[in-house]
Parts: sequence; C-alpha cells; structure tokens
Amino acid sequence: MIRYRLISLLVLFASCSRLQAFEMPVHAWVTKTAFDRSSLSGNPELYQRLGFDRLTLDYPFNAQSTACEAYADAAPDWLTGNFLPPNDSSVRFRCISEFERGFMTLPYSGRTYVTNPEFAAPPGQTPHLRFEAWLMRGAIREDDFASKFYANNGPDTDPWVDRTRVFNHFYSPVTNTDDTVGISVVGGKPALNWALGEANPFSGAAQVPDPTRGNHFSYMDARRAYFFALTYKQTQAVPDPFPALNSKLDSNIRMNLWSTTLKSLGHVVHLMQDQASPQHSRGEAHNHTCVKPSEFISQDFATRTFENFINYRLVSRFNDRSPNVPYEATNDCEEARWLAEFGLSGQRPPDNIDPWNALYPIPKFSVQRKFFTTRAPNDPTDPALLPRALLNTRAGLGDYANRGFYTQDNQQGNYQSPPARDSPEFVLGTEDPFNVPGKGVVRLRNLYWAVPDAVAPTFVDVNLQAGKAPIASQSMWCRMTVQDNLNC
Repeated sequence: MIRYRLISLLVLFASCSRLQAFEMPVHAWVTKTAFDRSSLSGNPELYQRLGFDRLTLDYPFNAQSTACEAYADAAPDWLTGNFLPPNDSSVRFRCISEFERGFMTLPYSGRTYVTNPEFAAPPGQTPHLRFEAWLMRGAIREDDFASKFYANNGPDTDPWVDRTRVFNHFYSPVTNTDDTVGISVVGGKPALNWALGEANPFSGAAQVPDPTRGNHFSYMDARRAYFFALTYKQTQAVPDPFPALNSKLDSNIRMNLWSTTLKSLGHVVHLMQDQASPQHSRGEAHNHTCVKPSEFISQDFATRTFENFINYRLVSRFNDRSPNVPYEATNDCEEARWLAEFGLSGQRPPDNIDPWNALYPIPKFSVQRKFFTTRAPNDPTDPALLPRALLNTRAGLGDYANRGFYTQDNQQGNYQSPPARDSPEFVLGTEDPFNVPGKGVVRLRNLYWAVPDAVAPTFVDVNLQAGKAPIASQSMWCRMTVQDNLNC
C-alpha cells in the first residue's frame, strides 16, 4: 500500500509535462504548480488520512528539540527496517539553507515585490518551511554541484561524498542508457537509475535497491523514509529508563523523516521534469560556465541557451525588483549575451511565459519507471531496430521528448523519430515578419510536425497549428521584399 500511495504522490508532477524549463527557479515553479493541481492540495481527505492536518501549517515537520529545521540524509543500510538509533555512521540530519529558499517561487523565497501586489503577502510566517516548500527544496537541490564549483553562498556539502549531481541527469529511453559521451567517465548513472535508486529498473515487480546508488534521495529512499516516518520507534531496553525522553526523540526523527520523504520526491520530480528536455532524453550535454579560463569547456551558444532562456522568460519579471535582495534568474554572462543579441537586432526579448492552463490529463501508471518511459524490458536498444510504430506507443515523458523533438547536436542522428527534415510529414510555415537592422524585414521559416502523443492522442492543444508544432527551421532567414514577398 505504501508503494502505491507514493506513486499517487508522484502522479501529480506529470501535470506540467509539456513545460520545458530546467533552471532551479523553474524547477521550483513547475513543482509548486503541480502541487497546486495535486490531490494533496485539492483533496482534504487524502491530506487528513496522511495525518498532515494535525501539523502546524507554516512548519509542519518542526522537531522542537533540534537546532534547525532538518531532514535525514541516511546511508543506504540504515533504512532497512532494523530501527537502529541513528548515528554519524548511518544518518546525518542536515539543516535547510537560505540557498534553497533563494530559488523558491514567490513569495516562498522571502523576497517581497512592492511593484506587484500579487507577490506582496507570503502564505504564513515561514512559507519556506511549508509542506509544498519541501517538494520545491528537493527539486532545487537535485542540481547541486560539488563544493569546489561554488565561490560563496553555495549549498551545504553532501556529508557522504562531495558530488556533482547533474552528471546523473541524462537518460535516453531508446538506448536505455545516459546516451552521453564522457558522463560515465566521471561516475554518472543514467537518470532513470539515479532517480529510482535501482540498479535495473526493468528487472521485474520486485524493486531491488542499488547498494552503490550514491543518491540518498531516490524514489527508493523516499519509500523507505515514508515507511519510517509512519513507524519509526527505536528499540529500547526493557524497562526503558527514559520513556518520555526516548519517545520524544522518536517523534523528532519521524518528523525529520517526513520532510525527507517530501524532499526526496522533489529530487525525483526534478529528474522527471528534465526528461521533458530533448537534450536530457537524448544525452546532449549543454553546460556553460561564466568563470574564465574554464569557459573553454562550455558547449556552443545555441546548444546551451535553451534552459537559461526559458528560465529568463518565466522569472525575468522578478529580477531586480526586490527592495532588499536583488535576484538574478540565471548566470549573468549568459543572460547578458543573448539580451545583447536581441538589442542588436532591434527587438525586445519574447514575452514572459504564461502558465499553460489547459487541463491536460494527468498521466497515471502502476509502475513508477513508466513516468519516465514505458519501454518494455526486452525492447531493442539499437535505434535502427526500433520501429517508429512501436516508439510512438510509448507514453513516458522521456519517450515523448526523445521521439518528438530534435536537438542541435543530434537532430535525427541514429533515431527513427522525428523523421528526416525532408520528410513529406512536415508542413512548411512561417512566423510573423520582423525587422532586423542591416537585414531588412525577415521571418523565420519553420517545419511543423505532429508530435506523437500516446497519453492523450485526442487532446486538442490550441497552441498548435492544425495539431502540428514547429520543431525545426528549414533555412535561416527569408528576406521579404516587394519582389519576393509572396514567395517568401
């Protein structure tokens, strides 16, 4: 029963599966938006059955005898059902940080914006400690780098291994690997394995934890923390000489395990959100660093810009408007570059992204790995041997992004889908014309294609054109003049 309860919690995060945005503020925003659509937000009965209605709304998992709002970072062998008292060799109780809060959605972040009344009033005195904030916290911290990459004001260091978690964020459901070049060299695991905490997620119904998983906030750990949050009571001497003290200690640990459960789900949700990106579901690295001389390791501008640009469009209206703490949505050198590109072309950046309010059906699966991919265990892993008809029946989020969209460095590549750009399945279309100094009036020529949707094939998306989405450009620019305007 616990397994399926947790699956029901995970289901809610598929509701934003069409939004592709992956910087930390956007991960937090998608997570909060999904929570708002979930049964935990809109179904008081479920909230009550789990006992959350008896907790303080503004700091539900507060353990009063501890020095901070904490969560348990447990070694894999502690959460095995032996109920041993925690010690430094088995579990570390880690404090929350302002680093996490700084990336949370408004007004959970602590910033107030006098220019917009919508963001003026926080939901309670300590919004960053609320139930949903723990989900955002996990989604934010899944992007942790090793401590050496932070000059200052970084997150606290992993007490077990100082690791860079983003090396584990790639997974191709076609090849059933991370599909990257070089990630495995630095010890990365495919995102599906990293997220679920299993060595082989396709081994069958019995979920076998990977003892070398390294991720203490996997779905496997979330399940076990959930079980312990309901049942933990360490074995005591009989008779117990300090019953009240030990009872309170057990209660505090259960509170820490509740926060750990939700934070772990936030980590898993981050990894599933990443699968909405073709770069993550096709194994294409897209890093960028503003620190010289390390900038030479960055991918090229077009490859690495997508996530930062989406992040800018979502949260730029919050930038530099706080009366106390200015906020930059993304790394300043990257943002400055493409803002300058828009300026040179005489354009303003695109409008802010509006939330997608269409009630797309929330995907529901009986096995948690299927939220990532519904590939069968024995499906071929050679892309050339995987028929498109079979590929198009897969319903996971990684399946949808992998088969539906190109990436710069792997446009068609070895994949069967999307088809080659000269395929008759594409329809040529153009965007509205605009002026580019020195170029004249131009417009972009797009190739439109019906991206296969196995979850809700009859769903009508009003943002598409006759059911097709622009997924490629046939040529760079088409100049509009009096002579060739009609043919452009």
